[in-house]
Amino acid sequence: MFLLYVAVFLTTLSTVPCSSQHSTPTYPWEDADTGEAVTCEKCPPGTYVGSHCSKHERTVCRPCTESQYTEYWNYVEECLLCDYPCSEVQEEVHGCNGTHNRVCRCKEGYYNTLDFCLKHSVCSPGEGVKIAGTWERDVVCAPCEGCFFSNVSSSVAACQQHSVCGAHQTAIPGTSTHDTFCSSCKINSLDQQDVKVCSQEAVRFVLARLNPERQSARLLRVLKRASVQSGHSRLLLPELLDLLVVQNNTSGLNVLLDGLDRARLHRLRETVSKWFPVQSK
Repeated sequence: MFLLYVAVFLTTLSTVPCSSQHSTPTYPWEDADTGEAVTCEKCPPGTYVGSHCSKHERTVCRPCTESQYTEYWNYVEECLLCDYPCSEVQEEVHGCNGTHNRVCRCKEGYYNTLDFCLKHSVCSPGEGVKIAGTWERDVVCAPCEGCFFSNVSSSVAACQQHSVCGAHQTAIPGTSTHDTFCSSCKINSLDQQDVKVCSQEAVRFVLARLNPERQSARLLRVLKRASVQSGHSRLLLPELLDLLVVQNNTSGLNVLLDGLDRARLHRLRETVSKWFPVQSK
């Protein structure tokens, strides 16, 4: 019914005649008393017809009340109601006043579909934003390909290019979900300091490649069960790995590989054993 009313209302609107831009627009009417055809002046935006003209009286225009409006010259007998206030996921572009309806649009992070504001889609790790979302359209995600990656779930982040390692570093290739890992580990060295550096780098690599929610928690449980020190139960994963792997020069990497195996992180274990092999004296 509202849309029908709007359609009827719009048919009553007209622009100023081309022959005289400064003249008041008019409309044909019938004198209520004599039945004669008369020409009435329309009411300007922000007003409506309080009473139509007659042979001896001009049109009487009255202002729209609060929350009502007319946007064009008209001869309607009541103003249009402004739309409802914007919702929590909308922002007001134009407020309601006598000459304009309220205009709302979706807030940043949302887009309009069928007059509803929905949150922009989130691109999963391994994907990036190909086309940014606006208030009119959703985000378009695309897989990270070639030398690009994304390790976050985001509705705004694009795929990033893999890092380039320094000349004296070992580059562990990145994936679609992880950046290149630049390692300072000297694989063939038997020097105890170099072995410790390799242990540190192995721990750093594992922490970078673990899924923070599921895999990290699983590895932490395994390492705590394997540890005989009661105080270790209160440690977080980085602290526990430092104690069990980095500080244990003789068998730290073995502890790490065993923990990964017990946590069923077999692919990660294979990568660690390839790039951080256990040294034998």
